Amino acid sequence: MAPTTLPLEWYAHLVRLRARLGDDERLFLVDTGIGVSVVSSPLAQRADAEPLGTTYAGRRMSGQVVEAPLVRLPPLSVGDYAVAGHVAAVADLGDDFDGILGPAFFGDRTVTTDVAAATFTVHEPGAQIEGIVVPLEVHRDEHTADPFVELVLPSGRTVLVEVDTGSDRLILDSRFLTECGLSADDERVSSREGVDETGFAYVRHDATLPGSVHLAAAPETAQASPRVMFQDIVHDGLVGSEFLYRYRFSFDLAGERLVLGPR
Repeated sequence: MAPTTLPLEWYAHLVRLRARLGDDERLFLVDTGIGVSVVSSPLAQRADAEPLGTTYAGRRMSGQVVEAPLVRLPPLSVGDYAVAGHVAAVADLGDDFDGILGPAFFGDRTVTTDVAAATFTVHEPGAQIEGIVVPLEVHRDEHTADPFVELVLPSGRTVLVEVDTGSDRLILDSRFLTECGLSADDERVSSREGVDETGFAYVRHDATLPGSVHLAAAPETAQASPRVMFQDIVHDGLVGSEFLYRYRFSFDLAGERLVLGPR
């Protein structure tokens, strides 16, 4: 199969694509940190969607478990790349998009997001992509494939962070706040408390990180003074779109690598 390229749209900092579900055109986000793919309740109620009678329990970054019913979808196509029987969780998503595609949807295909050209490409299996190659650690279960990468903090510590295009800024666990030369009462830090959509209470500390961060396998990826949010989370951190969108970036989960090319 030749590569298939289609225009992307933006939904805030997220990639939004026009895909085909059965005979209908639908809007899907692409989110490397979502875990299991998600579809809206109206899509799950289609006659050609098959409820599986089971649920999927996933953990949010803050640790709470969220459970949702699973459905098997009719053929879902992104350009010429089609998957029949993809399994997705069901959730209320609002009116701006119909679903969210997780990394597992693309299977053995490398996918490239070209921010400058505003295109999204699904490559043939085994495609060779030019750029800075960074190894990924992919955490998998039956329905998900979650990419992680080693990131070096300004202190020199190497941490394992999820690569999450669903997040705009860098997110780090609160235990790194002091190590990064900051404190909750620092005038450079803005702290806020709130309750998320699941009812979970959180405390978040927003700042500009003194120094720079870079991928451990590629010091040339250094990002100086990135925006950062500190919160108690289950991972060391998450690296988001502000880091990735400096590049034309490709995910090859089958080969467990991230390839960063010039924009």
